[in-house]
Amino acid sequence: MEATNKETTPIELLKQIIENEVAWGNSQEWTHQDFEQLSERIWQKTQTKLSATTLKRLWGKVNYQSQPTTNTLNALAQFAGYEHWRDFVGSQSYVTPTSDSEQPKQKVASATINKKAAILLLIPILVLVVLGFNRWVNRPLEIDASQITFSSEPVAKGVPNTVIFHYDVSELPYDQIEIQQSWDSRLRQEVDKDKQVFTTTYYYPGYFRAKLLVEKQIVKEHDVYVTSDGWLALVANEPIPHYLDEPIRQNGTLTVAPERLEQLGFLNEESVPGLSYYNVQDFGELSSGNFTLETAIRSDYNQGEAVCQESQVSVLCAKGRIAIPWSIPGCVGKIYLAASEQYLDGQTSDLSAFGCDLSEWQHIRLQVVQQQLSVYRNDSLVFQTILQQDAGKVAGLRYRFRGTGSVDYVRLLDENQNVVFQDDFIN
Repeated sequence: MEATNKETTPIELLKQIIENEVAWGNSQEWTHQDFEQLSERIWQKTQTKLSATTLKRLWGKVNYQSQPTTNTLNALAQFAGYEHWRDFVGSQSYVTPTSDSEQPKQKVASATINKKAAILLLIPILVLVVLGFNRWVNRPLEIDASQITFSSEPVAKGVPNTVIFHYDVSELPYDQIEIQQSWDSRLRQEVDKDKQVFTTTYYYPGYFRAKLLVEKQIVKEHDVYVTSDGWLALVANEPIPHYLDEPIRQNGTLTVAPERLEQLGFLNEESVPGLSYYNVQDFGELSSGNFTLETAIRSDYNQGEAVCQESQVSVLCAKGRIAIPWSIPGCVGKIYLAASEQYLDGQTSDLSAFGCDLSEWQHIRLQVVQQQLSVYRNDSLVFQTILQQDAGKVAGLRYRFRGTGSVDYVRLLDENQNVVFQDDFIN
């Protein structure tokens, strides 16, 4: 039991720090998509992949008795701002007992043992006090939502795009008011309670869920739709991406030559950026539960960090996404698949069907019929699953390539196989 206390207590404290950092409310109400987003944030900050399933085990969403690995603990500690797991444990106010069997004098050893026993008795009390205080501090506020207004409107098409938020919390007896652009708590800013207008800039197109927070508690939220104004190519670069303004339609394909990224200083054998093509627009009421996407992709760079030629075809939806990965066969352990509430990590799932020769054109078809997703490559079925949760209407398309890549054609069809959107990239 002693070993369990040593491990469990700091893990619970670390989870509390992470919950406060992401500020998504009570973790008991987190969905699979929340854990998927946490997984991606941990990857972005630590370059360590922890699957949504692993995180759900840690948070008690999945019954699992084994202790987390050191790699998992290190990643969580680094995400929380510490160098590694031991750094986090050492920074806490409690003292972890160590063996003093080599003390030369019996009296010293006896005093040390008594001190350790006292510390071991105090640890559970201190933990209960800390957790109880945190629960008291983070207790839900009793707020009448009818006293609050919260709405927004973008001022332009495309990105970057300023969104004007209108809010009114003047009737509330609280002073800490914040607006968050999306699920990412890093995109949160405190606003003046006595004012009613706040503007912020969105640098990526997409379908976002903006939130109004009072004393760290989400009290209102609504959708913000930032379109791409046609096809957009960008190089991921936090916090502001680099937009490529040169023509990307060439000879019937959507493409950016590696030489162009080299000229811009983004691409070399030691540093390989992520290139994305977006098309976020109103596709009407096209449902993520019944649609077909037909397209073809090719990776155009395989040097340095892009040796795996990792690529991704994503359908962005109002309540989630469907992200289908591709890589060369030898790298399928590094990719992941997201489909509404599902998240499959190549380290713990067999994604070998998504390994192929990406230096050649690969013809991809994603078909969802009554929530059943089927993925075809070159007319061969490679994957099927049932989407348990509705991802909402289709809001956009995104292609991602490590280094550079090309898209040959795009066709979106509804449940009756009527063409909703088509582009063959012919000027």
